[in-house]
Amino acid sequence: MSRISGVDARTWLIVPGHRPDQFSTPENQEADALLLDLATSVAPEKREPARYAVAKYLSDGGNAWVRVNGSDTDLCSGDLRAVVAAPGLRGVVLPRTESVDQIRAVKAQLRAGVMIVALLETAAGIENADDIAAAHGTLRLAFGSAGLGRELGITGGAAALLYARSRLVMASCAAGLPGPIDGPSVDPDDIVGLGADLRHSVTLGFTGKLCLRPRQLRMTNAAFAPAPSKLAWARRVLAATRRSSTSVARVDGEMVGWQHIDAAQHTVARAALFDPAEAGLGEPLACPLRWHRDGPSERRTWRLDS
Repeated sequence: MSRISGVDARTWLIVPGHRPDQFSTPENQEADALLLDLATSVAPEKREPARYAVAKYLSDGGNAWVRVNGSDTDLCSGDLRAVVAAPGLRGVVLPRTESVDQIRAVKAQLRAGVMIVALLETAAGIENADDIAAAHGTLRLAFGSAGLGRELGITGGAAALLYARSRLVMASCAAGLPGPIDGPSVDPDDIVGLGADLRHSVTLGFTGKLCLRPRQLRMTNAAFAPAPSKLAWARRVLAATRRSSTSVARVDGEMVGWQHIDAAQHTVARAALFDPAEAGLGEPLACPLRWHRDGPSERRTWRLDS
């Protein structure tokens, strides 16, 4: 799991913090990111044992993200104090994020380089998505679909939350963040339903998903990896540009320019990140994608490093 960064992670496997026996299992290894939970899945009487177990795991060679309690509670600071010094802490998932002030307050308690995934699960959070996405300290946005559904009294299917999902996608793109992380599927045992949820997420521009069970990981990873048809197109574009003596080339009967080449490089680099063999590189084309901050605004942009 450690080779996939939080920027790139597709699958975020939630494991209760009071269950250290589930932190590192063979089934969990397919997750791009392990998310140890100190919030929703932990009963009050198990809070201190959970903090101890998570801190120990992160201090003894394990690495994971940690979902703390919301900053609007008295529990958040205690959660942060328990794990902030652990070398294996990769970042924090902050529930019920509604404002930039919450991001700033939590970021101030984290060491340099440890970032925040802002979990938006209230109407206020959705409406403030632009500012939250642009805040210093925010790595990605995540969607708390179940929480928002409860707050709004929504009982319909995925279409009922279309506005909220689209807001997160637009806010992420405008701030230069990767696509947001979708909420977990309601029934973790419904693989057919998971497939429908994934198609909906991918279509809208999400690039990851919270998962409740290891059995969901393989299908979710596949859904958010470059599609075979798109990867094949990218290979043809890059092969054609190698052969061309000009800045444009013809691929599948259409002219392709720098925008297409950039998209093709991005697709191949992303495929190589998840499965180097699947990328099908005949020769090195580009180094893996890296995340850059450009200028004083700290706007984040993708760039291929050489």
